[in-house]
Amino acid sequence: MREKNSKNLQETLQLLEAIQDSTTVANLVVGTDFSIISYNRRFREFLLKYWSHEVSVGEISTNFVHPDNLEDFKREFAMALDGKIIRSEHNFTTQNGKTMWIAVEYHPVKDLRNTGNKVALSFRNVTRERLYEKKITAQNKKLKEVAFVSAHQLRGPITSLLGLTNLLSERPDDWSDTELYIKKIKELSSKIDGEIRSLVDKTEEI
Repeated sequence: MREKNSKNLQETLQLLEAIQDSTTVANLVVGTDFSIISYNRRFREFLLKYWSHEVSVGEISTNFVHPDNLEDFKREFAMALDGKIIRSEHNFTTQNGKTMWIAVEYHPVKDLRNTGNKVALSFRNVTRERLYEKKITAQNKKLKEVAFVSAHQLRGPITSLLGLTNLLSERPDDWSDTELYIKKIKELSSKIDGEIRSLVDKTEEI
């Protein structure tokens, strides 16, 4: 009977390990001293890719936290030990000089006496999403600049140009100020052309 129970337990553990390794999220369980108790395949691959390090049970997890985020990590870890589920996001510069955003979840792990002595962490790389959001924000800024130029920078010279053409049409026989009008029309046309070129440049950047 004991042998059968042991076999069932072993099969259950193997199944749980297979489920952990099949997920796209990096998971690990950390003790109160920050030592790594267990981890899945995705976490191992993450450390190999970004830290060039082969992880093993017993290592100190804080060794793999960027110095800029270490204080936040310890604070959030302590909150999880107190029984709270914590969700946060951090960005840092990798060893190859690229900026990375990581979404992290801390889940308290309690024993049979309901005492929290471990924390299960899961995290995923959200860099692509954040870079996309950053790109959209930059595009929106450019669109606002284009809208501002369209609404304000062009309106003034176009209004002046329309005013001059109205004056000319109202006084078709008076050519005394024609040279002055033509000069002003050229100036306004040049200004409008410059603003349009600026608009084209801005739209090409979007």
